[in-house]
Amino acid sequence: MQVAMEQPKVTRRDIVQGLRRLGLAGGEVVLAHSSLSRFGHVEDGAVTVIDALREAIAPSGTLLMSALTITPEFVAAHVRAAREGRIDRQWPVFDAGATATWAGRIAETFRHIPGVGRSWHPSHSVTALGPMADRLLADHHLRPACGPGSPYEQVSRLDEGRILLMGVSHDSNTTLHGLEELAGLEYAVHPETCRIPIRTPRGEDLAVTRLHVYFIERELGRLESRYISTGAEMVTRIGAAPVRLCHARAMREVTLEALARDPWTLVTPRGRRAWAKMKATGNFLEPPNIDE
Repeated sequence: MQVAMEQPKVTRRDIVQGLRRLGLAGGEVVLAHSSLSRFGHVEDGAVTVIDALREAIAPSGTLLMSALTITPEFVAAHVRAAREGRIDRQWPVFDAGATATWAGRIAETFRHIPGVGRSWHPSHSVTALGPMADRLLADHHLRPACGPGSPYEQVSRLDEGRILLMGVSHDSNTTLHGLEELAGLEYAVHPETCRIPIRTPRGEDLAVTRLHVYFIERELGRLESRYISTGAEMVTRIGAAPVRLCHARAMREVTLEALARDPWTLVTPRGRRAWAKMKATGNFLEPPNIDE
């Protein structure tokens, strides 16, 4: 008979101390990805994690989180529309104030906090609070999802930029997809420019952007040992959760160097086969059968 392991109890102080061990001292621009359940039992849940993050980067830091809403069906609908020279109005419209994110309970709780802004990108929106929030979120709906000019890419250029992975691995590190875009990798985004209806605090608008290709299996943690050995990443544990803090610009440099040497660095063999099948069939919008 298996005995259930008791979950560790985690307080705000525990989280702040863990973030200090990683090197957060205040004033950083932190893009956080997280899993609340991985910590154990957090007193007062997601709000405690958010409060601890804000304390760790106070008084002048800026906190960002992904507020992802992308699905393969969304991508297919809007890429097909772009190919046909039309705007798809059948798919539910992204509403910057109301559309929930599937990026986890902490991210969903954060977007409801007074003062938190949200970019208007319909697939890869970002929420932010702090002195740099408006600058980083501006015009995201007119940029590539994660690429040049997006909040993800901007954070990776800042001396004070940090990527924080709380209870999640690099597979949740959306910035790495942005670096694939920067490297010009053909499997990263669809070539079509999509015009996508959105609702914003100013009313109806159009996003003009390119969307990510689905079905290319990645192993985004492949460069982690290099991040650690170069000092780009520090690792600790808070409660039961492994927590990683990356210096975003250093991570960017290591990643772009690796992708320049081998564009398939972050793609699994299965992902490579999927891309080959998609190219052979010309069908980039449905999962390829690579087991035939």
